[in-house]
Amino acid sequence: MAKKLKAPVAVKRATKLSKQTLRSALVSGLKEKSGRKDLKFTAAPEVAGRAVGIVPIEKRAGYPLCLPDGAVDPKDWKTKDGVKVEVDFARVHWLPDEWGQGVKTTCPTARSTGGGGGTLTAFVSPDMTVYYHKCKVEEYVGRPLTERDGFNGQVRLAQLQAEQAINLARMQIKEMKEGSSSKGTHRMIGTDRDADFFKLLSQAERRHLPAKEDFHFCVVSARRATKLEGVRDIFTVQTQLVEAGVKPTWYVDEESLAQYKALGLHAVVGGKLTQARNKALEDAKSSGKICVQLSDDISAWEYRHGERASEKNDKAANAAHAAARRFIVTPVAAARFIAAKMRASAEKPKLGGVYMLGSCARAFSGEEFGRQHFILGDFLVVDKDCAFVFLEAHGSVLRCNRMTLSVKHYSNSGGAVSTRDKKGEEEKRNIAILFRKWPGAFRMNPKRKNEVIMRWKSCSDDDDVESERITSTETGRAIEKQNQDRTRKVRKTIKKATRGGA
Repeated sequence: MAKKLKAPVAVKRATKLSKQTLRSALVSGLKEKSGRKDLKFTAAPEVAGRAVGIVPIEKRAGYPLCLPDGAVDPKDWKTKDGVKVEVDFARVHWLPDEWGQGVKTTCPTARSTGGGGGTLTAFVSPDMTVYYHKCKVEEYVGRPLTERDGFNGQVRLAQLQAEQAINLARMQIKEMKEGSSSKGTHRMIGTDRDADFFKLLSQAERRHLPAKEDFHFCVVSARRATKLEGVRDIFTVQTQLVEAGVKPTWYVDEESLAQYKALGLHAVVGGKLTQARNKALEDAKSSGKICVQLSDDISAWEYRHGERASEKNDKAANAAHAAARRFIVTPVAAARFIAAKMRASAEKPKLGGVYMLGSCARAFSGEEFGRQHFILGDFLVVDKDCAFVFLEAHGSVLRCNRMTLSVKHYSNSGGAVSTRDKKGEEEKRNIAILFRKWPGAFRMNPKRKNEVIMRWKSCSDDDDVESERITSTETGRAIEKQNQDRTRKVRKTIKKATRGGA
């Protein structure tokens, strides 16, 4: 007796959005529509399933980069047997510009045993000849195909995946903000309106809002323009800045300058990290603008507005964090917001930034803005040492404890990761420099290897950095005294660099 086929099984897993999310959702949807009862597939996140239907085929990486005269329109793609070929969200690294990539369903055969199959990746020529293997495509074009043939397609893949990742993240945040009321949304999601976000500023602070033209946006990057992952991250940052109406300058290593320019970026040689940051400051000063420095792997800016936690414990902080209103903001809106806060502040800080973690839940136990705290080097003019120099020079910085970023860093290709040694000796050496230059201001983090906890000498206890009072030793005081002359010189440099800025 023939075995009764079971209904197709959709395996549900925790929602996790990635660069492959839309492609996976497309394949899952095709399997579900195929009617085959012998297939198992992973259910796509609901937000991704809806996104597949609203991303036009021209915005998919499998769409040909150029359509020669007489080429078949990709919306009409089908096999010789009449099976529909859907334009893919992915693209292999060797596919020529005039070719397209699609996905089609398969029919069960006598050898079908069930499982995770049911689809095939198809390579479609301009005349709609469909192949499933690279060797057959090479026979058709009459030569071997290499990465050089597919370079433009891979750049476009990275650019499109960056745009889609931004919109997927925004759609997901939108649902978390509004719950089921947003599940009927069939459009791509933008950021919250600047006017709504700026209502969080006081009337006096709004008078200090600089225009977007008053900023010099700088992205510090190195050795990331030759790998697909790096290019994808580059376009994620570039897309959000361009979307907000500004054209950033990329400060890159000399060896990679040509590769960054090949991506269509406005790139200049910045040198190593410290040199690049200093050059960005100098360029901003010469143009009379506020310097905004960004890392090259930021995928989102978010702000939480709500009441402070009723008690100083994690449960109350998490509850306050969950109840807060969430704003999806552009990097330009974030910079304008911080600059307005700085200019309206009585302390007149010259350095501003965001919270140092991806979640600001614990910050709801404390003040909305920090004045003497470490500022993350991923957004605005910052690094650990720089924060201390600004504190010495101006007595205050401004950290938005409710503004957070989504960044990658440790898993990145290129950048600092390409020069980080596995034993952490370089990090230890740099930590030793911080301890020597700023005695009593740092202690080792007992929970994270090769990381430090910062506490400025005039700070009160602050839970969000898990700090404790650390008294400088006599030796530390002596070293600090030796550093005073150096600090005065640096202070003059910083004041010059920030004159005319925030």
